[in-house]
Amino acid sequence: MIKDIVKEGPITLECLIARCERGKTAKNTPYLSLALEDSSGTLDAKFWNLTEEMIAQYTTGMVVEAHGDILFHRNAIQLRVRKLIPLEGKNVNDYVQNAPMSKTEMEEEIMEVVLAMKNEMLQKIVLRILDQKQEEFYSYPAATKNHHNFVGGLAYHTLCMLRMAKHVVSEYTWLDADLLYAGVLLHDVGKTVELSQPVLPEYTMEGNLLGHISIMASYIDQKAREEGIQDEECVTLLKHMILSHHGKMEFGSPVLPMIPEAEVLNLLDNLDSRLYMMKQSLEQTKPGQFGPRVFALENRMIYRKKDEE
Repeated sequence: MIKDIVKEGPITLECLIARCERGKTAKNTPYLSLALEDSSGTLDAKFWNLTEEMIAQYTTGMVVEAHGDILFHRNAIQLRVRKLIPLEGKNVNDYVQNAPMSKTEMEEEIMEVVLAMKNEMLQKIVLRILDQKQEEFYSYPAATKNHHNFVGGLAYHTLCMLRMAKHVVSEYTWLDADLLYAGVLLHDVGKTVELSQPVLPEYTMEGNLLGHISIMASYIDQKAREEGIQDEECVTLLKHMILSHHGKMEFGSPVLPMIPEAEVLNLLDNLDSRLYMMKQSLEQTKPGQFGPRVFALENRMIYRKKDEE
C-alpha cells in the first residue's frame, strides 16, 4: 500500500493512474508525469525515456501493476517507474481513497444539526437541497485536487466545518447559529454540478461556465421561490453566505463577506482545507525535515517535528 512506503528502494504496486500528463525533457525525449493511487494514498511518479508509442498505452483511469524504485526527490516521496503493466477486469473503485467515515455516519451527524434548526425557512431550503443532491453530496469529492479530493470528501469536509461551527457559536453566542449552519451545509453543494462524478472527476460545462458558487446561489433562489419565501431576509443572507464564502473577489467570490456569519464561514472553509493540505504534506515527510512545496499554501514547505515518529 502507498501509505506504507517509508524508505527508498525497489517496489511493486497495484494501483490506479489518477493523473497522466505527457512531457518532454530538455533533449526532447517523451516522459510521463503520473499520480498513482490506491485506497491508502497517492504517489507522485515519473516514467522516463519513453517513445510516443509507449506513452499512448497509458491513460488516466487505468489500473496497472507499477514496477520501479522509490526515491526522495525535493523532500517528497516519488516513484521512478521502470515498467507499467495494465491490469484488465479491475474495479477502479477499489483503488480510490474514501472518507474516513461511512455515508450513514456522516448523514446522521449532519441531519441531527439540520433537524434541530429553529429557523424553519432555512431548514426547509437546506432539507430540500440535501434531499435532491443526497447521493452526490455523500459521494463526491470536495475538489479535484488540493483538499478532500476523495470519495465522500465533500460531505466529510462539510461535516468537519459543521463541527467547528458548533464550537464557534457556543463561544460567540450572538451569532445566528442557523444561518451559519445553513451556509456551512450548502457552501460547496454546487460542486455536485460543477464536477462530473465521484471518481476521477472533471469539470462539467456548467462547472466551467458558472462555477459552484453561482450554481448554489441559483439553487437557493429556486427552492425559496418554490416555498414562497424568496423575499425573506434570511434567504438573501443565505445567498450572501454562499456568494462570499471564498472571501476575496480574486478567489472567485463576487462579493466580500458583509455579515459576521459569512466571515466565519470563509474562515472555517480555509481552516479545514488548509489544515488538510498541511496534514497531507506531513504524511509524506520524514521527521525533522521539510515537505515538498505546496502550491495552494503559497508554495510553502511544511516542517515535520522531529518527535513525530
